[in-house]
Amino acid sequence: MLGWEITIWRRTPEELDRNRYGHSAAILARWEDRHVGALNWLTELVEAGKAEQLAVSGYPSRWTTRAGDALQLLVDGPPNQARNPRHVRLIDWKTDLITDCPADQVLTIEAWDQS
Repeated sequence: MLGWEITIWRRTPEELDRNRYGHSAAILARWEDRHVGALNWLTELVEAGKAEQLAVSGYPSRWTTRAGDALQLLVDGPPNQARNPRHVRLIDWKTDLITDCPADQVLTIEAWDQS
C-alpha cells in the first residue's frame, strides 16, 4: 500500500452524495499519509463511539463524526505528522475553519487508498 489521501468535509454524507462537486469550500483538511497506521485515529474514534464507519472499501472508506469529537485531534496537524513528518504531505489545511467549526457540526471523513 502506498498510503491514504484523507479528506475532512464540513458536510454530511448525504450532502456530499447529492452533489459530489462544488464542495471544495467545505473541505477543512486534506492530506496524504504513507504511515502504516494512517487511519488508526479513526478506528479509535469508532471504538470510543464517537464516529461511525460507513464504508470500508478504500475507494473511499468513509466515516461520519461530530466536529467536537474529531477536530481536537487535528489542531496541530494530521495525527501522524509529529511521528514521521516525511510520511505526511499536506494538500489543503484550513486551520481557521478547523478551530472555528461548531462542535455539533457533522463531518464526513473519506480515505482513498493510494495503491
